[in-house]
Amino acid sequence: MAEHDKVGERLSTMLRQAAASAEGQTEVTLRNPQDEATKALREAIEVQKKAAEAETRAAEASITSARAAEKAAVAMERNAKYMLWSVIAASVSAIASAVSAYYSYWSAVHPR
Repeated sequence: MAEHDKVGERLSTMLRQAAASAEGQTEVTLRNPQDEATKALREAIEVQKKAAEAETRAAEASITSARAAEKAAVAMERNAKYMLWSVIAASVSAIASAVSAYYSYWSAVHPR
């Protein structure tokens, strides 16, 4: 009977170890997909960070472009003002030249 108890104890110990081993394997099996999901989430976060950085760079480039367009508009406005004043000056000069030519003609045709 003592031998029978020893065999029973060994069998009981082996069953407990097998159960613990099976539980550990189940835990590893459960943790492994969690690790993969965590890894996938981390990769997704990295991709989102890179996308956000790219969007930030694009926004900065857009701001720089808008500032350059604003400066170009100011320069075009200034050039338009200069051109307007030069046209006005040329018109005044042409009118003065026409008046001078008329008086020269009038003086030549109607001497005193």
